[in-house]
Amino acid sequence: MRISIRHEFRFACPEGTQHAVQHLLLTPTPTKAQAIAEWSIAMPGIDGAAKFVDAFGNTAHLVSQRRPEEDLFIAVTGVVDTHDTSGVVGWIENDPNVALFKRTTVQTRPNGHLVNRLRAQIKGGMGRVDLFHWLMNTLYEARVAQADDDEDEEEPLDIVAEDHAHVFVAALRGIDIPARFVTGYVLKDAGTPARLHAWAEAYDPSLGWIGFDASANLCPTEAYVRLAAGLDAETTAPVRLIPDLSPEGDETVRVSQVMMNQQQ
Repeated sequence: MRISIRHEFRFACPEGTQHAVQHLLLTPTPTKAQAIAEWSIAMPGIDGAAKFVDAFGNTAHLVSQRRPEEDLFIAVTGVVDTHDTSGVVGWIENDPNVALFKRTTVQTRPNGHLVNRLRAQIKGGMGRVDLFHWLMNTLYEARVAQADDDEDEEEPLDIVAEDHAHVFVAALRGIDIPARFVTGYVLKDAGTPARLHAWAEAYDPSLGWIGFDASANLCPTEAYVRLAAGLDAETTAPVRLIPDLSPEGDETVRVSQVMMNQQQ
């Protein structure tokens, strides 16, 4: 599948901001599931940005702006050719040592009950990949059951996906299996705009990294475009704004985003 993307961010900086630095994780990495045909980022200061590979193997940019205007604007455009690999990403250039992704963070503290259930499955002879699928299905079924009980309290899809990814990652790290949080785009239906999304990847020594989207109960398909991977949502945020504020400055940063995609 060929997916064309246009993603726009607009930031309202706090009054008194003298210097803004934006950390971008908005450049996808080629994998066996995706090839980047075109990709560009347009924003003030991008021509002088520092470009580097971060600790998690992602392509990152640091963009510095002196006395930015009230609104900071970023436009991402690109074309990505995707392939359905049943979620298997394998090994990616610049990937760090897999042991890094056993590290627990505040957002990925394991649930003891779920960890014990995973250990019981292993004790019963379940293989690693089957265990990953069992965990994904278990989280999805729990979410469906909760939604049936709370019919009037539907959560936004992006929040559900982020929560599922954190729980999935935390549970596997709780049994010493490397797992990581992933951000990217997903097309829900042909002809409709894509949206930012989150899922997880788990490590198998034979297959490498495999993606699991517990919010949808499926492994990423050709409708997914992978942007970045890390320990949790904080380390994979597509844009982090770091303002240098005056002592009286308001540290709240308001973000609005508009994204338009089309499937070709």
